[in-house]
This record gives sequence, structure tokens and C-alpha cells, in this order.
Amino acid sequence: MRWDPMDPVQRRARYALLSGMWAVFFALFSWPYVALLLGSLALYWGSSALRAKPRRPSPDAPAAPAAPAAPVGKPQRTAAISGLVTASLALVLVASTFTVQLVYRDYYTCVGDALTHEAKQSCETLLPHQLRGVLGSQND
Repeated sequence: MRWDPMDPVQRRARYALLSGMWAVFFALFSWPYVALLLGSLALYWGSSALRAKPRRPSPDAPAAPAAPAAPVGKPQRTAAISGLVTASLALVLVASTFTVQLVYRDYYTCVGDALTHEAKQSCETLLPHQLRGVLGSQND
């Protein structure tokens, strides 16, 4: 079965895959709002592609030559599931970013208000010892 751009199920499955991949990239490169939008669109398109019935050939169209029996709907199912997985990953990354910023709001406020490098380094006392190397400002 080839890709048919006129088939809405295949189109949604492809959109879900592409949107999910881009959502992961935007989540990794700290554009959480774009990743949130693309991830939610990918979830919508992927779930609607999986719920839809495969398109039946039009009775007016000429009959296609007999080809080996291929599973109907397999390419779009794979793309839709891949889109759902990548969208879920992107949404988990965005949710974890928002959660960290919410939990350690005092640290991020202190860093944002710091006027000097020393003041920024003194904000690390607001973080737990385990996260100071990950979230804390690096010594220059």
C-alpha cells in the first residue's frame, strides 16, 4: 500500500509522527510551549488515525492490479503509534520542566533577580545538594 495524500487517516498518521518528533526536539531545546502545542496535536492526530476505519476503494475507480496480500492499514498504524509515543515523551519532558520550575520557584526567582555573578552563585543554597550540579549555575 502506497501513501495516499487524499486519505485522511494516512495524512493524520503522518502528521502525528512528524508533529511528535518536532515536539521532542522543541522540548529538548527548551521551547516548552511549542513542544506542548505540537505534542497535543500529535496525540490528537495519532488517536484519531488509530480510531478511524481504513478507506474503502471507490467503486468508480479502476481496479488495481492484484498485488501480494498486504495488511490493510499497517503503514498508518505504525506511524500513528510512533507519533503517540513521541508525543507522550515530549509531553512528559514538558511536564517535568514545568514541575521543576514550580517546585524550585525560589531558586529560579533568586537567579532571575541576581545582579552579580556572586549573587547568582549564592542562590544555590536554595537547591538540594543532589541537584546543585544539574540545575545550579556553573563556576566559570
